[in-house]
Amino acid sequence: MRNVKVKEILPFSFTDPSIVYENADVKEVARKMVEDHQTREVYVKDIEDHFLGVITLRRLARCVFVSETPVQKSAVSLLELMSAKTARDLALRKPTYVYEDDSFEKLLKVMFRFDINEIPVLDSQDRIIGNINMLEIISAWLQGQLDHLSHSG
Repeated sequence: MRNVKVKEILPFSFTDPSIVYENADVKEVARKMVEDHQTREVYVKDIEDHFLGVITLRRLARCVFVSETPVQKSAVSLLELMSAKTARDLALRKPTYVYEDDSFEKLLKVMFRFDINEIPVLDSQDRIIGNINMLEIISAWLQGQLDHLSHSG
């Protein structure tokens, strides 16, 4: 497999990442989420544009509708959702991401390992420069752009 970098795959992305600053309130996060019907995540950054975390659609929905969240969720998790006021409060504590200079192989391994369909791409300064989702990867493969990376053509 040729040593393809994530930054070479990034041009196949057909959506810009949905990003909010850490102090955005929950309604602003929700508005950002529904602006783009293809994304299911909003990325959170600080005032210096450094990546802080990810808010998934599921996590946002659990926050908005916390009274309907199943009891199986831990008490700590429910308290976090109930008390979340800002994007920083709501963001996942250990987000998954890749760097633009990571290999395509690593991108796929991370996405498969964590069973995610979308992932932020960061530069060497930890700033969000894009995102890639599995649908975009499959689309690029169907167009023949990734033939040299896959086992079937």
